[in-house]
Amino acid sequence: MFFQSTSEFILVLTFILLSFPIRKFIPNKYIKIWLLFANVLLVNTVLNIETLGLQLVLSLAVYFIGKWIHKKPETKPAKHVLIISIVVLVLWFAFRNYIWNGDGIIQRLGMSYILFRHIQYLVDSYKNRIQLFNLVDFINFILFFPNFLAGPIDKYTNFKRWSDRSFHRSQQALVLPGIGKIGIGIIKKYAIVPFIITYATDYHVLAETMGMYLGLGLSLLAYSAYIYLDFSGYSDIAIGTGYVMGIRTPENFRSPYLSTDLAAFWRRWHITFSDFLRDLIFIPLVKFLAKKKSNWPRLLVSGIGYIITFVLCGVWHGNTMNFIYWGLWHGVGLIGVKLWNVNVTSKYNLGNNTFYNLVMMLITLIYVTIGWMFFHYSQDQLIEIFSSL
Repeated sequence: MFFQSTSEFILVLTFILLSFPIRKFIPNKYIKIWLLFANVLLVNTVLNIETLGLQLVLSLAVYFIGKWIHKKPETKPAKHVLIISIVVLVLWFAFRNYIWNGDGIIQRLGMSYILFRHIQYLVDSYKNRIQLFNLVDFINFILFFPNFLAGPIDKYTNFKRWSDRSFHRSQQALVLPGIGKIGIGIIKKYAIVPFIITYATDYHVLAETMGMYLGLGLSLLAYSAYIYLDFSGYSDIAIGTGYVMGIRTPENFRSPYLSTDLAAFWRRWHITFSDFLRDLIFIPLVKFLAKKKSNWPRLLVSGIGYIITFVLCGVWHGNTMNFIYWGLWHGVGLIGVKLWNVNVTSKYNLGNNTFYNLVMMLITLIYVTIGWMFFHYSQDQLIEIFSSL
């Protein structure tokens, strides 16, 4: 990731400091060229030249396919090209991530988030949401270094809207909040995480002195804190860096552990990724099933949608069985939440009851925390854990 080494930090800091006078005194079209140069330079510190070159070629192809689709919005030819393009992109991602090791030539870094940006751009082109196309803006959008490796997943329309603005008050007003977010992110990721990472990532450390049940439970709670602080800390640094540069990227976390049910958790956790899953997998899948199986109960259709969506979510995170278990855990949990809300929360009007919400918040935290066990530990380690229990 960026911001990990001293040299990368100095490069990023140098670019940001130089950007202030450049943005203030140079026309916007030249600023975009400067941003392109910086993005390529900084991304090349974490990707080798072969991988960067391939991603640029792939992005060029996606850009021109999107422009062609835009000329024939929501028509059959455009739909066929859209589907074929997405299938090819997904197959390439699956082949590189799960089949071919690349022999160190083509790296995996950034592939998943580039995939999301490519698909989002193609879908928005098909739905006629993009009105202005610009190749430099598109490459900057794909390679924008703060959120290149771990999000947030921005949309081309939002990125272009902010990059088109001159450095006036609305962008200058982002500078101080951006510095604040960077500071918060640094505290989370580099000040707090080192204190808990040992206990979070190896339950044996606590189990040896506290016993299996208490040690594992505290370790999982520590892992819940660790994964949130580490990931949201990086997101804060990335978003804050974007702010300082005048690009307002979307928020990625909103106090997820204060959620009163699992559905609310996924509206607050890795928000841009959750939105992607909802808009481009879950909703189209449910609509398709509802159309093809109109006699099926709505809850059954939603349940199938949850399971498929979160199994795919698990597979995206890794190619081992524990990630599938984690996806199933959340898919089944969301079905349970749907049934509970319909038959209990709504039926007895409990949504405004403070005590009820506190209890549901605790249950949700426990459920998510147990789920992190499947996310973090391999299948063999899970067998060891359950055998010990």
